Amino acid sequence: MSDAGIAAQERAVALMRVGRHTEAARLLRGVLVEQPEHVGVLLQLARCHRALGQLAEAMRLVDRALGSASTQEHLLAEKARILLAAGHPAHAAAAAQQALERAPRSWEAHGLLAEALLTLGNPNRVLAARRHADTARELAPQVPDVQLLDARLHARMGRLRDARAACRQALALDPTYEPALSQLALLDAGQDRTERAARGFSDALAADPQATWSSEALAAVSLALCWRLFDVVALVAVAHWVLVAAVLDAGRPVRLAAALLGLATAAAWAARSWRRQPAAARWQLRRHLRSTSAVVCGLLTLVTAAGLVCGGLAPHTDSPAGGVGAVLLLPGVVVLAVRLWRQAKRRAAPAARRLGYAVWTRLAARAASSTPTPAATPSSAPAPPR
Repeated sequence: MSDAGIAAQERAVALMRVGRHTEAARLLRGVLVEQPEHVGVLLQLARCHRALGQLAEAMRLVDRALGSASTQEHLLAEKARILLAAGHPAHAAAAAQQALERAPRSWEAHGLLAEALLTLGNPNRVLAARRHADTARELAPQVPDVQLLDARLHARMGRLRDARAACRQALALDPTYEPALSQLALLDAGQDRTERAARGFSDALAADPQATWSSEALAAVSLALCWRLFDVVALVAVAHWVLVAAVLDAGRPVRLAAALLGLATAAAWAARSWRRQPAAARWQLRRHLRSTSAVVCGLLTLVTAAGLVCGGLAPHTDSPAGGVGAVLLLPGVVVLAVRLWRQAKRRAAPAARRLGYAVWTRLAARAASSTPTPAATPSSAPAPPR
């Protein structure tokens, strides 16, 4: 390859590192005119097309390189990545297994096989993915991708504390690593830590403004902040109705003062939460104020607050004002009960998965110890469907 071709290839690699894959692909195609079968250039061009979502062209380039390459593990690894991006984890696992057969100590092949098995998803394959991910981490503990894969596996198995630790390890290696920032924010969102999740997705977007998934997740979490305000108002209204009105049966001045104090507390919490959010989250919230979810949330919050005030103005629960307050509170109470039930299920799901995988791991180990060792151990990767 000429000096100009080498310089163009180096420039293309630099462009790929900053996400300018279209320009990099243009340069690499110019290099291919001079060296049509250069395996390294074909591989880099395939990576550009994969990043641009042009998976068919990326696969064509990898197959072209495989026809002339003497060492094929990196090409097979790229083929596995393309198949994963195309939604074919079984074929990706087969390609990663082939790469692993050619390079048994390749952390890349172990990691891709683990990712494919994790995507396939049944418990036996997740446990096999865990073994390959552990091997990849032993081989390349300094690679953020390996730590992120470790975090995803821990999250699938319900080990949220270990998943957070793996994300932090990836960020210690690269503080601007967007996938780890997104994964950490996703863990927060799954546990209804909406404020922290919004800040996490904002940090991910700051690290990579082109990350479409983080942008969509930030919009969803920003809307969840609206619903969190509804939760606070509804909880204040229920507590006021049960404690002040029903249990204590306080007079109108006390009931009204308690209602206004509750609303002031909710407003102060909302203002504090708003100030703590980064500019990106506040912008997303303003952008979606007219969406159906935000409108319904706002109406329910206003109706619930009105029910709280009516309950404070009522001389007693059996008065007409008390009846109006109860009717106004009913929709909010029903929605709050549904939301609390869903939040409880989301919080309980990781513990259930952790227990399930602990039991399944012991059962699998017991079954393996009681089964005679065959002469040839079959591959952990599933055969691709015909």
